[in-house]
Amino acid sequence: MKFLTILLLILQTNVYAKTVCTMTFNSSDEKKVFQSNLSPIGYEQIELVPESKDPTWFKKACSNIKSCDILLISGHFGGIFFGDKAATLSLTELVNAKEKSLCPSILDKPKAVYLMGCNTLSSKSPDHRSVNDYLRVLVTDGFPLNLAEDVTASRYLDFGQSMSSFMNSIFNKAQMIVGFESTGPLGAQAAPRLEKAFRASSNLDKNTTGLSKGALISAFKDTNLKVIRPEEIVADQLKIDVLEGSDREVIAAWKTILNSNNISKNYDFIIKYQTNSILSILISNNSDIAQTVKVKMLEILKQANGLSEIQVRVLSFLNYHKLINHYDFEDSLIQINENILSRPLDYVSADQLCTLYSQFKDIDLINNINPQLKSKLIKSSYGEYLYKCSGIQRTHNKTSKATLCLINHTTFDWGCLTENPKDLDVAACSLAKSRNSDPENADDMMWFCYSKMLENNYLNRASCLELTHNFSIFGNQLKMNWNCMNKATGI
Repeated sequence: MKFLTILLLILQTNVYAKTVCTMTFNSSDEKKVFQSNLSPIGYEQIELVPESKDPTWFKKACSNIKSCDILLISGHFGGIFFGDKAATLSLTELVNAKEKSLCPSILDKPKAVYLMGCNTLSSKSPDHRSVNDYLRVLVTDGFPLNLAEDVTASRYLDFGQSMSSFMNSIFNKAQMIVGFESTGPLGAQAAPRLEKAFRASSNLDKNTTGLSKGALISAFKDTNLKVIRPEEIVADQLKIDVLEGSDREVIAAWKTILNSNNISKNYDFIIKYQTNSILSILISNNSDIAQTVKVKMLEILKQANGLSEIQVRVLSFLNYHKLINHYDFEDSLIQINENILSRPLDYVSADQLCTLYSQFKDIDLINNINPQLKSKLIKSSYGEYLYKCSGIQRTHNKTSKATLCLINHTTFDWGCLTENPKDLDVAACSLAKSRNSDPENADDMMWFCYSKMLENNYLNRASCLELTHNFSIFGNQLKMNWNCMNKATGI
C-alpha cells in the first residue's frame, strides 16, 4: 500500500521533466495560465517566438528544441499566425515542415496542441459572411491579397482542405487538438476560461494533455471552441506515396488523387505539385484522366469567382497541361480582368489587377478590355499605379530630389531619404530599398518613407499599396497592409 502511495505521488508530481512549448504572437495571457498551472507539477516552459524580426526563427526552433509535450500557439490567425510581434508563422511553413519531416520535435511530439486563434479548426460550414465579405475583412486586417484569397477559399469554398483538415494533417500524432471553428475570444477573455478548465482537470490530465476535453468544452461552452482527436487519413498516405514512393506507388497514388471524387479535396496538393513528371504523363497519356481533371478544374474556376489569383492558378494549370489552348487561356484572363473592373475599383480589386498585370505583361491586358472599362481604370486613383504594374509608363513624372540624390550617389542612401523628407516618393523609396542587402534595415527605409509620406499628407492608398509590395519581411508587410487600409487616404 505504501509503495502504491509513493508511485501515485511520483505520477502526480511528474518528476520526469516535461516541456510546454509556447508560440506567443500576441498577448501572453494564455501562456501565463499554462505556466501557473503546469510549472508546479514539473513542466518546463519554453517560448519559441523571438522578439527579433528573424524570418528563420521557426527553422531554428525546429533544430534547437528536442521535444514538446504540449504546444500552445497564441495569436491572430488566418492562414498565418501573427500579432504584435514582427515574427509570423504561416500554414505553408507548417505544411512544408511536416511533409519534409523537418520539425518532428514540435509537430510530431506534442500530446496536445492548443491553437488559440480564430478559425484555427474551421470547417467549410457557411456563416454570416459571403466570400467577398470575408476577403475584404482579411485585407482590412492586413492580409496580403494572395494569402487572403487562399484563406477565404479554405474557409468557404468546396475545394481544397479546410483549416481543420490542415491541422489534422500537421499534428496527426497528437492525442488532442484544441482550436476554434470560427471567431475565438481574445487572450484576456480566454485566460479565465482556461483557468477554470485547469481547476476541473485531474492530475492525470495535466500530466498528459494539460487539460481534459470535458473541462475545456464546459469552460468555453458559449464560444466556437472545437476539440478534435487527430486521425490518420488516407489522403495523407497518398501524398506520402507521391513524394516518397516507388514509381509504381507514385502512379497508383496519383491515379487515386485524380479520381473524380478526390480532385476537389486534393486541389491544394495538385496545384502545388502540378509540374510532377508522373502527373504530366498521366494527364497527357490518359484521355479519361485528362477529361476528369479538366472538368473538375473548370468547376473550381467557376466556384472561385471573385478570387482572381486562385482562378489564375487554375487556368495556368490547365494551360500547362494543355487541357485548354492558349487562346482560351488568354480570353479567360481578359474575362477575369473585366470581371474585376466591373466592380468598384478599391484597394482589394486594385491589388488583384496589379498582380494580374504584373504576371502577364506580354498579353497587355489593359489594352485588351472594352473601352468603357479602360476609361474607368484610367480615371481611377489607381490608374497610374496599374499602368506601372503592366509595364507601361503612361505619364512622365518629375524625378524627385530624393531619387536624383540616389541616382547620383550624392550621399549615402539613408541620407538621401532623411535629407529630403518632404520630397519622398515611391520611386525613391523603392530604389533605396533595392540597394540595401539587409532586409531589416531595408524595411526600416520603407517605414521611414511611409511615416514621412503620411505626415506630409500625400500618401494615398495606391502609393501605400505600392510601398507594401516593397517590404521584405512578411510581418512588416502585414502591418503595412493594415496601415494602408486604415490610415492612408484615398479610395
